[in-house]
Amino acid sequence: MIPPVAGSHRQCEECHQELTSVGGRKGEPGTVFASHWYCDRCWSSWETISQKTAAELRSQRLLSQREPLRQALSLAAGELSVSGQSLPRHWQRLLGSRSSWKCAAGEWRESFDQVSHEMDIRSMADSLRPRVQRLWNEVLPQLQHGGSSSSGSGVKERLDGFESYFSTLASSGEFRELWAGLHGPRGPFVLPSCDLVRNALSLHDVVHGLAAPVDPRHKRRKPCETALTLTDGGDFRCPVGLPPVRTVEELLQVLQYGTVFLNTASLHWRSAAEICLAASSVLHFPANINIYVTGRGRKVSTDVHTDNHDVLILHTEGAKHWRVYAPPARAEGLAHPLYRGKNEDKLDDSELGEPLIDVVLRPGEVLFVPMGFPHATSTLDTGDSEVSVHMTLGISTADYDFSLGGLRKALLQDLAQDAKLDEPQVPDEAFWRLLSPIPVGCLVSPGVFETSDPKAEQLLWSIAEELRGVLLAAESERWAGLETELFHQVAQRVVAVQLAKQLAILESQGEAYREVAAAPDGVFLMVGPEETSSEFRRSMLEHQAIEDERKRRRAQPHDERFVKRIDPADGAARTKPELRELYGRRGCSVAEVEDYWNYTCKSVYPNDEPPAELVDELERAGESCEALLHFLRKRTPHLHSERGQASRQPPLERIQVAATAARALGPGKCEVEPWDGLSGTEPASYAPRVGPGQSRSQHSSANFQTGLEAGLDARPWRCVDEWIAVD
Repeated sequence: MIPPVAGSHRQCEECHQELTSVGGRKGEPGTVFASHWYCDRCWSSWETISQKTAAELRSQRLLSQREPLRQALSLAAGELSVSGQSLPRHWQRLLGSRSSWKCAAGEWRESFDQVSHEMDIRSMADSLRPRVQRLWNEVLPQLQHGGSSSSGSGVKERLDGFESYFSTLASSGEFRELWAGLHGPRGPFVLPSCDLVRNALSLHDVVHGLAAPVDPRHKRRKPCETALTLTDGGDFRCPVGLPPVRTVEELLQVLQYGTVFLNTASLHWRSAAEICLAASSVLHFPANINIYVTGRGRKVSTDVHTDNHDVLILHTEGAKHWRVYAPPARAEGLAHPLYRGKNEDKLDDSELGEPLIDVVLRPGEVLFVPMGFPHATSTLDTGDSEVSVHMTLGISTADYDFSLGGLRKALLQDLAQDAKLDEPQVPDEAFWRLLSPIPVGCLVSPGVFETSDPKAEQLLWSIAEELRGVLLAAESERWAGLETELFHQVAQRVVAVQLAKQLAILESQGEAYREVAAAPDGVFLMVGPEETSSEFRRSMLEHQAIEDERKRRRAQPHDERFVKRIDPADGAARTKPELRELYGRRGCSVAEVEDYWNYTCKSVYPNDEPPAELVDELERAGESCEALLHFLRKRTPHLHSERGQASRQPPLERIQVAATAARALGPGKCEVEPWDGLSGTEPASYAPRVGPGQSRSQHSSANFQTGLEAGLDARPWRCVDEWIAVD
């Protein structure tokens, strides 16, 4: 909903009430009501009709697409033939091993309750508990009898150990279900401590890499991509670039203010590269590792959010408290389920419910979090005084389009058909099934192994049939009635092309990780893009260097990509492009958003430019730890662990008191103590938010300067720096 611009005098289509002061909602785009406006009171009665109309329109649209799709399939089928030669010669690696369908042999003697207690599992949902118990029954006998306990110091010994670890997981039918949801819901799980994981990375290994020298002749300022994530657990979330760190002591001081994030660490740290090599060779999907380091006593390490890929958390030092929740309900107007809690989106407690798993991870333990499952982390009340270090192993499927949904898109694009998916209308089960990995490796259908010598045709047919089933569930009107043989002829060719891309990426990543695994010092590969032998690693490092330089370059004044103003609808700071995207989805025109920006949204800084002093301090903070710590102590002392990571936002009651006083005294009469929005001390009172439909003239400049701009909703960091991923 975008509040009508003051002076527009829109009326509710139903009750004809003026909307200039009460807000309003515009009719659903694509329906006969698209040009109508409704008051909030009439909206509920209109919404049911609108949803029904939208569903009918979707059904009609999908039916109208069936015949063109049939014709395109017929035309494409006449131009091709599928054979085993349509896949690269090394396609057999995608089959995995037939032995992977057998559960690990052995006997697990400890009880589930005993190990759960030893692991500090604080709660586990009743629906998840028997599934995790089955997983443990299948994998722990092998893991505890030396299947993944290789402790050799050589690359081959460590790689063999991790390959054994992941192979043991892949042998479990319950793991396959929890990961891919082949016949039921996906879900998180935890695994007990393992020496192989515990010894994979230390805090000193991290500092060893951060302190690696950088050749001054090259463009890179630091050896790897790093950032410090700042958050108060509320509305304040921001990453800042981490300057070179030389000692453990410097890092410990920085960690008092936030979590240090090491992006694409597997392109630098030997152990991370070895783990990625092992995971991709067993699971047959691209892999990447990020490293996260958090000091003790952090109330919020990362805000609750979802990820667009599946992750295995490999905890190596200290302790961290994790809470993993079921995916929240999907709804129109919300962020995509794989990107909740990021950028401007915030996950409310009311959407989360009780966690599926509430666990404190300790060295050697592993946690699996499927894509789309919200999770939050903390190092408070863990009973551990050490710094927390963990590796996040990301398994890329849907984010690389190596999923059933990616195959759907590739198929429709190959046929020159509309590939847009009306996601809110897709049933939940089908929506999540589209995000499932392409069934290769341990996910291959057992039917492929019915012959002693599986052929490429059998693998392609199996995947195409899996795709056809999920398409019928997601868009039955479009795909029902199409000849199965015709579908398979075309779909198998598209599947072959997609699998060839998957194999190519696995090969290029593998080359990069093998180079890192052979790091001369045994910990960290200091070679930059100029000297690296891997094309994949070179392109990634060059891209990171370019992005680092771009982020450090000052934006041109009034560049709409970076200038943010306060949106009075919810108090968030947004750029004009972000407003266009947000309100465009709700049916508002570009002109309406432009008027809303010009006359209703409030500037964060005078003339939409941040103070030069702040920008200068931020730039200096990126050059040395001394400058960064000076900046943090001056600007964000409230985020220090010993100050409880307190929010600078005032209590709701104080906001309400200030708003009441402003209404009683009239515009410009509410006295508010000045605050620059940056220092650690906060004023005793705040100006009220601007309500929907109120114009700039309804608030004096003094009230505006000391209220909105002065800290209630300014969030000045967002207007200077940019967002990056969180763990």
